[in-house]
Amino acid sequence: MRNDGKEITQMCKMIASVGLIVGFSLFLLSFIASAYNRDFFLTIVSLGIMGASMVMFGFGTFMGILTETYQKTELPS
Repeated sequence: MRNDGKEITQMCKMIASVGLIVGFSLFLLSFIASAYNRDFFLTIVSLGIMGASMVMFGFGTFMGILTETYQKTELPS
Protein backbone atom coordinates (compact mmCIF):
# COMPACT_ATOMS: atom_id res chain seq x y z
CA MET A 1 0.00 0.00 0.00
CA ARG A 2 1.52 3.29 -1.10
CA ASN A 3 1.01 6.59 0.67
CA ASP A 4 1.45 8.97 -2.26
CA GLY A 5 -1.37 11.24 -1.11
CA LYS A 6 0.16 11.75 2.32
CA GLU A 7 3.55 12.49 0.78
CA ILE A 8 2.06 15.10 -1.56
CA THR A 9 0.15 16.72 1.29
CA GLN A 10 3.22 16.75 3.55
CA MET A 11 5.44 18.22 0.81
CA CYS A 12 2.95 21.00 0.03
CA LYS A 13 2.53 21.72 3.73
CA MET A 14 6.28 22.18 4.16
CA ILE A 15 6.63 24.38 1.06
CA ALA A 16 3.64 26.49 2.09
CA SER A 17 5.07 26.91 5.58
CA VAL A 18 8.38 28.15 4.21
CA GLY A 19 6.55 30.50 1.82
CA LEU A 20 4.41 31.92 4.62
CA ILE A 21 7.45 32.48 6.83
CA VAL A 22 9.37 34.22 4.02
CA GLY A 23 6.32 36.29 3.04
CA PHE A 24 5.57 37.32 6.60
CA SER A 25 9.19 38.28 7.28
CA LEU A 26 9.26 40.38 4.10
CA PHE A 27 5.98 41.95 5.15
CA LEU A 28 7.46 42.96 8.50
CA LEU A 29 10.64 44.13 6.78
CA SER A 30 8.58 46.36 4.50
CA PHE A 31 7.57 48.46 7.53
CA ILE A 32 11.18 48.87 8.68
CA ALA A 33 13.01 49.37 5.37
CA SER A 34 11.28 52.49 4.10
CA ALA A 35 14.08 53.32 1.63
CA TYR A 36 13.48 50.05 -0.27
CA ASN A 37 9.71 50.24 0.03
CA ARG A 38 9.19 53.51 -1.82
CA ASP A 39 6.35 52.23 -4.05
CA PHE A 40 5.19 49.53 -1.60
CA PHE A 41 7.15 47.00 -3.65
CA LEU A 42 8.13 44.80 -0.69
CA THR A 43 4.59 44.83 0.64
CA ILE A 44 3.14 43.71 -2.69
CA VAL A 45 5.79 41.02 -3.15
CA SER A 46 5.32 39.69 0.38
CA LEU A 47 1.54 39.53 0.04
CA GLY A 48 2.00 37.77 -3.31
CA ILE A 49 4.30 35.18 -1.75
CA MET A 50 1.87 34.54 1.09
CA GLY A 51 -1.06 34.26 -1.31
CA ALA A 52 0.82 31.86 -3.58
CA SER A 53 1.75 29.73 -0.56
CA MET A 54 -1.87 29.49 0.52
CA VAL A 55 -3.01 28.57 -2.99
CA MET A 56 -0.30 25.92 -3.23
CA PHE A 57 -1.31 24.49 0.14
CA GLY A 58 -4.94 24.27 -0.97
CA PHE A 59 -4.04 22.69 -4.30
CA GLY A 60 -1.62 20.23 -2.69
CA THR A 61 -4.18 19.22 -0.09
CA PHE A 62 -6.75 18.71 -2.83
CA MET A 63 -4.35 16.56 -4.87
CA GLY A 64 -3.39 14.51 -1.82
CA ILE A 65 -7.01 13.85 -0.92
CA LEU A 66 -7.82 13.04 -4.54
CA THR A 67 -4.92 10.57 -4.76
CA GLU A 68 -5.90 8.88 -1.50
CA THR A 69 -9.53 8.60 -2.57
CA TYR A 70 -8.62 7.25 -6.01
CA GLN A 71 -6.34 4.59 -4.56
CA LYS A 72 -9.01 3.38 -2.13
CA THR A 73 -11.72 3.07 -4.79
CA GLU A 74 -9.66 1.16 -7.39
CA LEU A 75 -11.19 -2.20 -8.22
CA PRO A 76 -8.83 -5.16 -7.98
CA SER A 77 -8.22 -6.92 -11.29
